Amino acid sequence: MKITVLQCLRVVRGQSRIPLRISYAARPQRISRRIPVIAIVLTFFLFSLSSAALAEPAELVYVPLPLEAEETVVVNNIPMVRYLSEKLGVPVRIRYEKDYQYILQLVQEGKVDLVQLGPLPYAALKRRYPQVQPLAVINEHGGDAEYSCVLVSSIDGPQSIAEIRGPLALTQPLSTCGHFSATLLFAHKKPDLEQSGYHYLGNHDNVALAVIRAEFEAGIIKRQVAEKYHGFALRILGETPPLPGFMLIGNTKTLSPEQISQIGHLLIEVDSTTRSSWITGKDGFSSPSGKNFDLLDHYAETHGL
Repeated sequence: MKITVLQCLRVVRGQSRIPLRISYAARPQRISRRIPVIAIVLTFFLFSLSSAALAEPAELVYVPLPLEAEETVVVNNIPMVRYLSEKLGVPVRIRYEKDYQYILQLVQEGKVDLVQLGPLPYAALKRRYPQVQPLAVINEHGGDAEYSCVLVSSIDGPQSIAEIRGPLALTQPLSTCGHFSATLLFAHKKPDLEQSGYHYLGNHDNVALAVIRAEFEAGIIKRQVAEKYHGFALRILGETPPLPGFMLIGNTKTLSPEQISQIGHLLIEVDSTTRSSWITGKDGFSSPSGKNFDLLDHYAETHGL
């Protein structure tokens, strides 16, 4: 038993009775029992705040495909991105990257929340990073949820695939309209694709302009891009079968299930009046379910993508 100063004085005076039930020495013990409780409550409160901050990112990052020059791609996507930002209540920032491989890497690193991908880069990404989910297919002109790649030459160039002798102009290795489409279109050509050769020029605009300037005999681009250059006398020599359309893909590692569901719903249900001034998404969106990626999956696997 601890003895206080007051008790010591009383003992000295001959008073052996202890008058106080709680001594000054005992009071700090009661206070010390309260401190851990307060600390635990405060820690829990701060943890709750930090968890809420992590669950609600300051912004979402969206990367579109570099089909055309940077300025064109960014401007084309601004209306759709502004719509999503307003509806989600979170800023959505457009990040332009020109290399397909690097775009896929950013998604895997959790630095991209939304990405626009064609069917081949999606198939390649899905093989190495299953935490991606298609949210909506971007319809082509007329409302189709599919598109094709076309082999083009200038009006003064080759008039058939058999007449092509020089190397092809292609976009990028991971582009659906790149080596993948070339293997489909040149499947029965002699000499074959690998003997004829090809060069990657970065994007569809670069390929179209290189063919128009007669720097290459022929090149492969998305049909929609070829139609944009129709007035520049491009000739279509061949076309791939219909392919699953370009998609908006969500990163389930960085987006909540609620955000994944909401973004898909917002795009598929957006009315024609709202998207009348859009460029990307002007013709609406379709559900990504039921799309056949077997051919693309096989190509991605056999070519180690």
